[in-house]
Amino acid sequence: MSEISFSDPRELLEQSDLIAGRDEIGQALDRMAVEINAHYGDSDIILLAVMTGAILPATWIATRLNMPLRMDFVHATRYSGQTQGGELDFRVPPRLNLQDQHVLVVDDIYDVGLTLELIERYCLARGARSVNSAVLVRKQHGRETAGELPRFIGMDVDDRYVFGCGMDVHEHWRHLTELRALEEGE
Repeated sequence: MSEISFSDPRELLEQSDLIAGRDEIGQALDRMAVEINAHYGDSDIILLAVMTGAILPATWIATRLNMPLRMDFVHATRYSGQTQGGELDFRVPPRLNLQDQHVLVVDDIYDVGLTLELIERYCLARGARSVNSAVLVRKQHGRETAGELPRFIGMDVDDRYVFGCGMDVHEHWRHLTELRALEEGE
């Protein structure tokens, strides 16, 4: 993907298409919550949000869950404001003790899964009893993926650069409650 040239962040919206509106996002989150509630029942869990993209999806999912939970985060990124991923950078590890805990790692998007795979390994190495992952969006593509697919997936999208719902485009528009994709060729 070539880098986008823009002088005003509003231009990014003009160069994008709506993929899923607020209602569709809410329905995806509701479906995920039903699955997560059924899986964990009344078990105490640690919901571990992957910053910065999962800030909104993790909050939205947490408000729909019924079990006792503690929230924490890990700041790990492969993007650093760019539109293509690079090496994984662990900036902040979880603060809670993961030993013998059920951990639900929540991320914004599953592309090839490298970030999630490494975070799941990290949790298991710290003695987590179980580790599952939940993502709002999974990209559909033919590229090889790392590890297993997330257990809980909100929606599938085409292989385009998407933003909103926690995901950014050049550090802008994370706060949108809709999912947008850059126009083809951008």
